[in-house]
Amino acid sequence: MSDSTRPPHQLSPQVHLDRARGYFELEMFQEVEIELRAVDDQSPWSKQKREMLIFLHQERMQWELMQGFAKSLRLEFPDEEGWWVSEAYATRRAENLDKARKVLLEGLTIHYESAIIRYNLACYACLLGNLGKSLDLLKEAGQRDEKYKTLALEDEDLELVHEDLIKLGWEKKAV
Repeated sequence: MSDSTRPPHQLSPQVHLDRARGYFELEMFQEVEIELRAVDDQSPWSKQKREMLIFLHQERMQWELMQGFAKSLRLEFPDEEGWWVSEAYATRRAENLDKARKVLLEGLTIHYESAIIRYNLACYACLLGNLGKSLDLLKEAGQRDEKYKTLALEDEDLELVHEDLIKLGWEKKAV
């Protein structure tokens, strides 16, 4: 590889990951990629590297790439609900809403008590015109975690049910 595709010195994987995170915060995405290339794809670094790549591809709106890394983490770590949500987020943008919904429905069978999966399913139901289902899922998400009551009233995906939520007594909270 050329000198510009890898850092000038090979350091410990944790140092390269820390540097990649720092560059990410500074929005220096090319440098993020360079640092991540220096991190071995073997465990335990692989998971952290793929997580950083998900953030990078999301920021760059590279949905297919994000989807691939999120799916690999979801398959390897199905007990972590965040990977289901990340894959659905990317799938919605790379493919379509229905395929993203199917990812979350499968995730809900494993993470039955998940508020975030229910919340995202509510967003998808609303966008697909199933307002009753959306409200039911939002109520369930709100019962599991109060923050979703506030988020729902600010989420553009849920605009069609905002009035119904206000009638239920949900209100925006000053932060």
